Amino acid sequence: MRNARQLHPTDSYQKLLQEYDLREIDARDRRSLFHRKYMARLGWVLQTVQQELAPGSTVLEVGCSQANASLLLAEQGYRCISLDIRPEALRYALSKHTDGCFYPVAGSAEHLPFASEQIDGIIMGEVMEHCGQPTAVVRACTQLVRSRGIVVITTPNGEYLGLHDPVYRPEAERDAQLRRYQFLRDTHVFTFTPPRLRKLLTSCGLEVMECEYVGSVVYSDRYFPLKRIMSPAWLDRLSRLVTHLPGLNRLLSYTLVAVARKP
Repeated sequence: MRNARQLHPTDSYQKLLQEYDLREIDARDRRSLFHRKYMARLGWVLQTVQQELAPGSTVLEVGCSQANASLLLAEQGYRCISLDIRPEALRYALSKHTDGCFYPVAGSAEHLPFASEQIDGIIMGEVMEHCGQPTAVVRACTQLVRSRGIVVITTPNGEYLGLHDPVYRPEAERDAQLRRYQFLRDTHVFTFTPPRLRKLLTSCGLEVMECEYVGSVVYSDRYFPLKRIMSPAWLDRLSRLVTHLPGLNRLLSYTLVAVARKP
């Protein structure tokens, strides 16, 4: 996969995605908050897919944006499809592709343009919080994956101390103003807590295998200034410790992650 510094964006949206990459996956400062937060959740996604699915499996990344998960998994031998509502995002992702089976597809998370039970695994990274009707999105994913297939989700932790977005309630999906799929907007429609996310996934016919936290305030310059004298590896170890502290982890963790299997 090409480094974002090697790319030459052709429009303003691709330039925006390049800026995301330059402060996330391709950041020069390996201790920066944005880089460590992003790599923590990306690393969890990659590890989960590799543990649950064999190379050669078909993986769909919904709302792919820069498509980093798909591109890296394609290099590991997975057959990756990246779906995004913005064609500019797909052109940007394609410009980074170097190795492996990688197929960009334009479409909406609420109307997935694929036949039922054709996908082994689906990734939704930082997508659920932008969905006015997350139940419809998860049900579409459930229909799409094969029996024993998996759905992998990352989303902001709704109980984090610094977050004040509304927590998901099923009855809120009836609000017509929230029904439009809004990807890469500044505002979130919902945030999730572990019980709410578990309940949503099970209501859509999935078996929740794991629901936990990733990334913590250890990565923050404001809350943990000592990070500047620690190696990135030790920062990650300390952050993982914080995300497993009973009671405190729900307040000090940035990201909620889950993996569910179709029976």
